Amino acid sequence: MPDRPYTPDDIFEFRWIEHPRLTSSGDRVAYVVSEADRQKVDYRSHIYVRRLAAGAEVFQATAGEKDSSPEWAPDGRRLAYVGKRGPFSQIFVLDSQAGDTRQVSSVKFGATGPKWSPDGTRIAFLGTVVGHPEGVVEDPRPPEGGDDAPPRSPVARVADGLDYKFDGRGYFDGRRSHLFVVLAAGGEAVQVTSGRWSVDSFDWSPDGTRLVVAGNAEPDSDLSLVSALYVVPAAGGNLEKICGDLFLQAPAWSPKGDLIAFAASRPEAGLYQKIWVVEPTGGTPRCLSERHDVCVGDQCITDTRAGHDFELIWAPSGDRVFFQAGLPGKTELWSCGLDGELRSEVGGERQIFAWDYRSGVFAYCASDPKTPGELHVQDGSGEQRLTDLNPWMAGRDLAFPERLEFMADDGLSLEGWLLKPPGFDPARKWPLVMEIHGGPHGEYGWTFFHEFQILAGRGFLVFYINPRGSAGYGEAFQKAVVKDWGGKDFGDLMQALDQLIERTGFVDESRLGVGGGSYGGFMTNWIVGHTDRFAAAVSMRSICDFVSDHPASDIAPWADLEFGPIHWDDPETQWNMSPLKYVENVHTPLLLTHGEMDLRCPIYQAEEFFGALRMLRREVELVRFPDESHDVSRSGRPDRRVERLRRIAGWFEKYLLKPAGTPVARAAAAAPARRSQSQT
Repeated sequence: MPDRPYTPDDIFEFRWIEHPRLTSSGDRVAYVVSEADRQKVDYRSHIYVRRLAAGAEVFQATAGEKDSSPEWAPDGRRLAYVGKRGPFSQIFVLDSQAGDTRQVSSVKFGATGPKWSPDGTRIAFLGTVVGHPEGVVEDPRPPEGGDDAPPRSPVARVADGLDYKFDGRGYFDGRRSHLFVVLAAGGEAVQVTSGRWSVDSFDWSPDGTRLVVAGNAEPDSDLSLVSALYVVPAAGGNLEKICGDLFLQAPAWSPKGDLIAFAASRPEAGLYQKIWVVEPTGGTPRCLSERHDVCVGDQCITDTRAGHDFELIWAPSGDRVFFQAGLPGKTELWSCGLDGELRSEVGGERQIFAWDYRSGVFAYCASDPKTPGELHVQDGSGEQRLTDLNPWMAGRDLAFPERLEFMADDGLSLEGWLLKPPGFDPARKWPLVMEIHGGPHGEYGWTFFHEFQILAGRGFLVFYINPRGSAGYGEAFQKAVVKDWGGKDFGDLMQALDQLIERTGFVDESRLGVGGGSYGGFMTNWIVGHTDRFAAAVSMRSICDFVSDHPASDIAPWADLEFGPIHWDDPETQWNMSPLKYVENVHTPLLLTHGEMDLRCPIYQAEEFFGALRMLRREVELVRFPDESHDVSRSGRPDRRVERLRRIAGWFEKYLLKPAGTPVARAAAAAPARRSQSQT
């Protein structure tokens, strides 16, 4: 029987899986397994290959320390992948029959995303090059530490547009991602695109003569989220724009060559994605899934991986497109016909976060409440699980989520979950931590969340819901929070908590905690400025001041959609939504955690809130993580992830693990604040 709770140090025990890729015949699968290295305080990743038969031998295909992104050649013999052999990654090709590996790219600042041409003779990939020379003044000295060291920091960074940084990638220093094509046997790569814009994604035409790329090569592209599709000759040449004015990604050329599918949302707040097609010669794009209220993509939030893999794959017949569908609390694989008919292909209460499809076989990585991710395959004979990457988890106490439903005061139905600690006794009163997800257009669901398991193992009830604004529940639900952060979404959270307390009878109202990251960090800051019902709070990578954050974030044009353009002579809308405005009302002990290289919600947001609270002599602490981005909880250096979890659990233990009934909160629940008409 399990007898150990989950701990922060488990970061060094997990093995994570991603990027499954099937051979064209669907008989073998390659995938990536990564883990944290305790001695090097870093991550290592390897590519594994196996046949699909149960009990088949598994072998490690690559020997580098950081290998990823495997892609099979059409012949099923060669495997292209990304490997890091110095400061930057490059493209390699492994020939399984010849037993040799060769490097086929040598782009100065690295390469990624290989895709084979349909005939298997060439590989297209994205390379990082200086596309905007005026954006950087380089340090001419050689790297400090030798040729394998990263280049020195520049003398100066010059920004003349908003597109000079991105969270997780840092400052661009004039660099952009562009399309290259190289012979699979090696040789000099041809740079196909150029300029100060970046290629986001691409695909080959079936005849291998052209490529379609997604990006924005138009003037003033930094001021908008919209992208375009361009067709370009594989040998290089002029871009031909075939589609634009949508927030689009993942173009996929049909096997027949007559259509290009892509996922896109209209340039509206909420960014609700659907399936579209356009002809390679251009014309008016057509939304295939227009009549269905299903969001395309995986929006489930977890702390075991960063980002969301996304792609579209055509059926060989060219009459259907396969995609990930975001549903209530889960991500499934669906398909869409050219007539707009949708159907579920692979379902279940889980998060399918990476996948592939070939010859009637689906291979996919799925997480559920019991595991951070395992490899599965499904064909006409049913589903089988191929991996057991974390057998040690069988020895841990797992808190399995109990699904609950709640009703907002306007009749809106809300979904949530409750984790109970080991040895739970409903006759006792228990402390509770309410967690709030980021986005706000993400969602909690049937997936593994390490932080939640740690808190449950320390003796807390862990409660989490999807308030309005979350993904997975339809377009109107997802857009219901636009220009109203801290309004009805705040009401949803407080009303669900009230109903849980009334319904169960085992929640200790004097020992309530609240926490969340990104939008959840904003909401935590908002909550403690509008009610004293919580005895402790943890705000992670948060926002407190929308006036300063609006133009400074790496996604400033998104803020224009979500909140409306800021009026600098009177920024009333943004200031009324800013927790900093209500900082004098905060009496809840607050822990702030933040990455110092967070470019999504810059660290000065935490500094402002911390400074104001400290000057007011309130109980507050700021924990800063050097060099870390907005994704410190998911992809930060392993020891920093451990320390973050240790701090969060310790803060709640300090203020909530006191005898039941101890008066640690200042007051009972306050009613959700209502804005005047001038504030909405």
